[in-house]
Amino acid sequence: MHDFDRRDFLRGSTIAAAASTFGLLVPPEAQSAPTLPSSPQWDAGRVRHLLPTVSDSRVLVKASFHSPLTEAPMLRVGSTTVRGRMSDTRGEFWQFHAADLKPGRPYTLALVGNRGRALCEPWSLATFPAADEKPQSFRVLFYTCAGGHEAFGFLPPAIRNRLLRRALSFQPAAMVAIGDQVYWDLLAPENGPKMGASPAAERIAAKGGCRHIIHPCRQRGANRAKHPKIQSPVAATGTRQFHR
Repeated sequence: MHDFDRRDFLRGSTIAAAASTFGLLVPPEAQSAPTLPSSPQWDAGRVRHLLPTVSDSRVLVKASFHSPLTEAPMLRVGSTTVRGRMSDTRGEFWQFHAADLKPGRPYTLALVGNRGRALCEPWSLATFPAADEKPQSFRVLFYTCAGGHEAFGFLPPAIRNRLLRRALSFQPAAMVAIGDQVYWDLLAPENGPKMGASPAAERIAAKGGCRHIIHPCRQRGANRAKHPKIQSPVAATGTRQFHR
């Protein structure tokens, strides 16, 4: 696995996406947005979330699973296979970085366990065009502020799922999420008592509704006894179904 430089990766992604500023569109064969399955019965298997990101030559996929994996899973990207890196302490969250891919090309991705058993149904993802290319078109989907847990008055995940699927039906080449992606404030003077520090949040945590978590111990002044864990960005925004 190649060393991952976040700045280089973002730089490559930004160069490819910058074409949107000039009203360009990428042809369908070079689209980088996750392809919607032809049937709503796409088999997620053991996968809970999929968060893909691409540049013109790299793919970074972050995934979480319904239960911890004791051994590193693999991601197959076309003929390339990369070993997952655990990004939590339990083996529920993993990331996969594939490099040296061809620009503007769709790839079939498949997550498999250590014995080669499929962890979910394969799906497709494409790289951006090369930075020096001049595509005739480039369609980008932008959305902002995905919202928080429906217990706090946000739209139910099913409605947000339908909205995003409708937007993806226009076949954008890329999707850009703007604004807050985590609505579980603990220490914010105004929003904390309404969200992460609220009685509703405590009830959700007590029922295991925050199983996929980010520990707030890194947040100065967080009360560990009162808030042992908070939701992950994806679970909090209700986008766990938005991976396909």
